[in-house]
Amino acid sequence: MKSTVLSALAGLFLLASCTTPPKENLGANYLAGLGGPVPTAPQQLGVAEPVSYWDDDGSQGESYIVVDLRRQVAEFYRAGHVIGVAAISSGTEMRATPSGDYKILEKDIDHVSSSYGHVEDSAGNSVNNDATPRSPVPPGCKYVPAPMNFFMRLTWDGVGMHQGYLPGYPASHGCIRMDRNVVPKFYENAYVGMPVKVIR
Repeated sequence: MKSTVLSALAGLFLLASCTTPPKENLGANYLAGLGGPVPTAPQQLGVAEPVSYWDDDGSQGESYIVVDLRRQVAEFYRAGHVIGVAAISSGTEMRATPSGDYKILEKDIDHVSSSYGHVEDSAGNSVNNDATPRSPVPPGCKYVPAPMNFFMRLTWDGVGMHQGYLPGYPASHGCIRMDRNVVPKFYENAYVGMPVKVIR
Protein backbone atom coordinates (compact mmCIF):
# COMPACT_ATOMS: atom_id res chain seq x y z
CA MET A 1 0.00 0.00 0.00
CA LYS A 2 2.78 2.42 0.97
CA SER A 3 4.69 1.71 -2.26
CA THR A 4 1.51 2.33 -4.30
CA VAL A 5 1.02 5.73 -2.65
CA LEU A 6 4.68 6.63 -3.21
CA SER A 7 4.44 5.59 -6.87
CA ALA A 8 1.36 7.74 -7.33
CA LEU A 9 3.06 10.73 -5.69
CA ALA A 10 6.13 10.26 -7.86
CA GLY A 11 3.92 10.21 -10.95
CA LEU A 12 2.24 13.46 -9.93
CA PHE A 13 5.63 15.07 -9.34
CA LEU A 14 6.81 14.09 -12.81
CA LEU A 15 3.65 15.48 -14.40
CA ALA A 16 4.18 18.80 -12.62
CA SER A 17 7.83 19.10 -13.57
CA CYS A 18 9.32 20.48 -16.77
CA THR A 19 11.25 17.32 -17.53
CA THR A 20 8.20 15.46 -18.78
CA PRO A 21 7.31 16.47 -22.33
CA PRO A 22 3.60 17.01 -23.03
CA LYS A 23 1.63 14.68 -25.26
CA GLU A 24 1.64 17.34 -27.99
CA ASN A 25 4.22 20.05 -28.44
CA LEU A 26 1.99 22.54 -30.24
CA GLY A 27 3.26 25.70 -28.58
CA ALA A 28 5.91 26.67 -31.11
CA ASN A 29 3.77 25.89 -34.14
CA TYR A 30 0.64 27.42 -32.66
CA LEU A 31 2.36 30.68 -31.85
CA ALA A 32 5.04 30.98 -34.50
CA GLY A 33 2.82 30.55 -37.52
CA LEU A 34 4.48 27.54 -39.07
CA GLY A 35 1.31 26.69 -40.98
CA GLY A 36 -0.45 23.39 -41.34
CA PRO A 37 -3.35 21.66 -43.05
CA VAL A 38 -6.71 23.38 -42.99
CA PRO A 39 -9.14 21.22 -40.97
CA THR A 40 -12.92 21.35 -41.00
CA ALA A 41 -14.08 24.25 -38.89
CA PRO A 42 -17.02 24.26 -36.51
CA GLN A 43 -20.21 25.12 -38.40
CA GLN A 44 -20.79 28.53 -36.80
CA LEU A 45 -17.32 29.93 -37.52
CA GLY A 46 -15.91 31.44 -40.68
CA VAL A 47 -13.83 29.05 -42.76
CA ALA A 48 -10.65 30.31 -44.39
CA GLU A 49 -10.51 30.32 -48.15
CA PRO A 50 -7.44 28.14 -48.82
CA VAL A 51 -5.98 30.59 -51.33
CA SER A 52 -3.10 32.98 -50.74
CA TYR A 53 -1.14 34.72 -53.46
CA TRP A 54 0.77 37.86 -54.37
CA ASP A 55 0.45 39.11 -57.95
CA ASP A 56 1.86 42.63 -58.07
CA ASP A 57 1.29 44.00 -61.57
CA GLY A 58 3.30 47.16 -60.92
CA SER A 59 0.22 49.39 -60.95
CA GLN A 60 0.32 52.77 -59.25
CA GLY A 61 -2.35 54.25 -57.04
CA GLU A 62 -3.85 54.21 -53.57
CA SER A 63 -3.16 51.09 -51.50
CA TYR A 64 -5.30 49.68 -48.73
CA ILE A 65 -6.14 46.35 -47.08
CA VAL A 66 -9.56 44.82 -46.54
CA VAL A 67 -9.85 42.05 -43.92
CA ASP A 68 -12.99 39.93 -44.32
CA LEU A 69 -13.66 38.10 -41.06
CA ARG A 70 -16.48 36.01 -42.52
CA ARG A 71 -14.36 34.72 -45.40
CA GLN A 72 -11.16 34.65 -43.28
CA VAL A 73 -9.07 36.47 -45.87
CA ALA A 74 -7.12 39.72 -46.12
CA GLU A 75 -6.93 41.42 -49.51
CA PHE A 76 -4.30 43.96 -50.54
CA TYR A 77 -5.69 46.52 -52.99
CA ARG A 78 -3.79 48.93 -55.20
CA ALA A 79 -5.47 51.29 -57.63
CA GLY A 80 -8.81 49.64 -56.86
CA HIS A 81 -7.94 46.05 -57.63
CA VAL A 82 -6.57 43.12 -55.62
CA ILE A 83 -2.89 42.34 -55.98
CA GLY A 84 -2.56 40.06 -52.96
CA VAL A 85 -4.68 37.70 -50.87
CA ALA A 86 -3.76 36.10 -47.55
CA ALA A 87 -5.67 33.40 -45.70
CA ILE A 88 -6.08 34.52 -42.08
CA SER A 89 -7.17 33.39 -38.65
CA SER A 90 -8.91 36.12 -36.66
CA GLY A 91 -10.12 36.27 -33.07
CA THR A 92 -12.39 33.69 -31.50
CA GLU A 93 -15.95 34.50 -30.44
CA MET A 94 -14.73 35.20 -26.90
CA ARG A 95 -11.81 37.37 -28.10
CA ALA A 96 -13.24 38.78 -31.31
CA THR A 97 -11.26 40.86 -33.75
CA PRO A 98 -12.95 44.28 -33.80
CA SER A 99 -14.40 45.40 -37.13
CA GLY A 100 -14.00 48.99 -38.29
CA ASP A 101 -11.78 51.40 -40.18
CA TYR A 102 -8.16 51.57 -39.08
CA LYS A 103 -4.77 52.82 -40.18
CA ILE A 104 -1.49 50.98 -39.69
CA LEU A 105 0.03 52.65 -36.62
CA GLU A 106 3.44 50.99 -36.71
CA LYS A 107 5.39 48.16 -38.32
CA ASP A 108 7.75 45.80 -36.48
CA ILE A 109 9.24 42.87 -38.36
CA ASP A 110 10.45 41.03 -35.21
CA HIS A 111 7.60 41.91 -32.84
CA VAL A 112 6.73 39.67 -29.88
CA SER A 113 3.56 39.69 -27.81
CA SER A 114 3.52 41.51 -24.49
CA SER A 115 0.39 39.56 -23.45
CA TYR A 116 0.70 35.94 -24.61
CA GLY A 117 3.26 33.21 -25.05
CA HIS A 118 4.11 29.73 -23.86
CA VAL A 119 6.16 28.08 -21.13
CA GLU A 120 8.80 25.62 -22.29
CA ASP A 121 11.27 23.29 -20.62
CA SER A 122 15.05 23.25 -21.14
CA ALA A 123 14.65 20.95 -24.16
CA GLY A 124 12.25 23.37 -25.85
CA ASN A 125 9.12 21.30 -25.22
CA SER A 126 6.06 23.42 -24.53
CA VAL A 127 4.39 22.69 -21.18
CA ASN A 128 1.81 25.50 -21.34
CA ASN A 129 0.69 26.61 -24.81
CA ASP A 130 -1.55 29.45 -23.64
CA ALA A 131 0.54 31.31 -21.07
CA THR A 132 0.77 34.97 -20.11
CA PRO A 133 3.66 36.82 -18.43
CA ARG A 134 1.85 36.15 -15.11
CA SER A 135 1.56 32.37 -15.62
CA PRO A 136 3.44 30.12 -13.18
CA VAL A 137 6.79 28.94 -14.53
CA PRO A 138 7.98 25.64 -13.02
CA PRO A 139 11.66 25.21 -12.07
CA GLY A 140 13.86 24.60 -15.11
CA CYS A 141 11.36 26.22 -17.47
CA LYS A 142 11.05 29.65 -19.05
CA TYR A 143 8.31 31.90 -20.39
CA VAL A 144 8.63 32.65 -24.13
CA PRO A 145 6.62 35.55 -25.61
CA ALA A 146 4.64 34.68 -28.74
CA PRO A 147 6.47 35.71 -31.91
CA MET A 148 4.39 38.01 -34.12
CA ASN A 149 6.70 38.56 -37.08
CA PHE A 150 5.76 41.12 -39.74
CA PHE A 151 3.55 42.90 -37.20
CA MET A 152 1.37 45.73 -38.55
CA ARG A 153 -0.37 47.40 -35.61
CA LEU A 154 -4.01 48.48 -35.93
CA THR A 155 -4.79 49.49 -32.32
CA TRP A 156 -2.65 50.61 -29.41
CA ASP A 157 -4.25 47.96 -27.19
CA GLY A 158 -2.59 45.17 -29.13
CA VAL A 159 -4.58 44.25 -32.25
CA GLY A 160 -2.57 43.89 -35.43
CA MET A 161 -1.84 41.76 -38.47
CA HIS A 162 1.10 39.39 -38.32
CA GLN A 163 2.43 35.99 -39.36
CA GLY A 164 0.68 33.23 -37.48
CA TYR A 165 -0.62 29.69 -37.37
CA LEU A 166 -3.73 29.13 -39.51
CA PRO A 167 -5.96 26.27 -38.34
CA GLY A 168 -8.59 27.20 -40.94
CA TYR A 169 -10.98 29.15 -38.72
CA PRO A 170 -10.93 32.01 -36.14
CA ALA A 171 -8.54 30.98 -33.36
CA SER A 172 -6.46 33.99 -32.28
CA HIS A 173 -6.62 36.20 -29.20
CA GLY A 174 -7.93 39.04 -31.39
CA CYS A 175 -5.09 39.68 -33.82
CA ILE A 176 -5.25 38.83 -37.51
CA ARG A 177 -2.84 36.00 -38.20
CA MET A 178 -1.74 35.85 -41.83
CA ASP A 179 -0.36 33.17 -44.15
CA ARG A 180 3.42 33.05 -43.74
CA ASN A 181 3.87 32.68 -47.51
CA VAL A 182 2.47 36.12 -48.35
CA VAL A 183 2.63 38.19 -45.16
CA PRO A 184 6.18 39.38 -46.02
CA LYS A 185 4.78 40.95 -49.22
CA PHE A 186 1.91 42.60 -47.33
CA TYR A 187 4.44 43.94 -44.82
CA GLU A 188 6.90 45.15 -47.46
CA ASN A 189 4.21 47.03 -49.40
CA ALA A 190 2.25 48.38 -46.43
CA TYR A 191 3.14 51.71 -44.84
CA VAL A 192 2.41 53.52 -41.57
CA GLY A 193 -0.85 55.37 -42.09
CA MET A 194 -2.17 52.90 -44.65
CA PRO A 195 -5.97 52.34 -44.42
CA VAL A 196 -7.19 48.92 -43.26
CA LYS A 197 -10.89 48.06 -43.25
CA VAL A 198 -12.02 45.08 -41.14
CA ILE A 199 -15.49 43.81 -42.09
CA ARG A 200 -17.81 41.06 -40.83
